[in-house]
Amino acid sequence: MRVVAQKGCEMGTLEEVRDLAESVARRRSLRIWGVEMGGAGRSSVVRVFIDADGGVDLDTVASVSEEISRGLDLRDPIPGRYTLEVSSPGLERSLKDPEHFRLSVGRNVVVKTTEPLVSAGHRIEGVLASADPEEVTIETGDGRVAVPLGAIKSAKTIFEWK
Repeated sequence: MRVVAQKGCEMGTLEEVRDLAESVARRRSLRIWGVEMGGAGRSSVVRVFIDADGGVDLDTVASVSEEISRGLDLRDPIPGRYTLEVSSPGLERSLKDPEHFRLSVGRNVVVKTTEPLVSAGHRIEGVLASADPEEVTIETGDGRVAVPLGAIKSAKTIFEWK
């Protein structure tokens, strides 16, 4: 589960928001794809990404947003003003955690690495063939490429219209 704190955000606050979001998601048989907090000045933005097998619809997003908002109002972990945004991670989603990669096996991905791993350089595109806690394997047009998770700078799924 992705937890991103940006400048000015205390990790305790972020963890409290994440715990609340996970509690709401569990009750609805959803999973939290990620939680982010950021913003400048007196206003923060809290982003919660929810997902489920088969995706989530707008009614689910709205009801989860309402429940998280009520919980944040009761707990009041965020100093000052904030905007809560609840959404799906989208069709082209960032992959940060081993669980993200595991859930994306079989999908088209693009991975950028910190060091060149193949003749193509830092960018590897293909089908995510497998994922474990240490590495992922990508099936490219030239064969399979094993990529250690620690060598991944960024990764995302690629949606192809058919």
